[in-house]
Amino acid sequence: MANDEVLFMEREMITGKCFCGAIHYRIEANILKSGICHCHDCQRLTAGTAWPFIVIPQEALAIQGETKEFTRPGASGKPIHVSFCGACGSTLFGRPEIWPHIRIVGASSLDDRELFSPDMNVWTKDAPKWTLFTPNIPRFDRGSI
Repeated sequence: MANDEVLFMEREMITGKCFCGAIHYRIEANILKSGICHCHDCQRLTAGTAWPFIVIPQEALAIQGETKEFTRPGASGKPIHVSFCGACGSTLFGRPEIWPHIRIVGASSLDDRELFSPDMNVWTKDAPKWTLFTPNIPRFDRGSI
């Protein structure tokens, strides 16, 4: 390999939408992190036992359609803004004020769900006792940091 050869990572084009299709989004960046959040808040926000998510750079997200927003306190004490579809209620995005440079995207809204491969489980202390965890994926009782 020549010294002047530049290596770069090609950006992904990731798309997704809410259940009813009123909100579509496009992400022009690679996924920074991915995981499954088991906290009580995510359980209630998604009406499930956990929220699968990807983390992307803030500026990489383009949203088409109008989301509704709910603000809740985060474990850090700083707010987390959660965006959802006002028509079907799909939880789509998280914007934690503690990390203003990122957006969290609900992985179940991805058009290509194969892009989601969790690299961590967070807030496992809140997971139901019967939750089965994949052995090779790190678990954190609280957040990952």
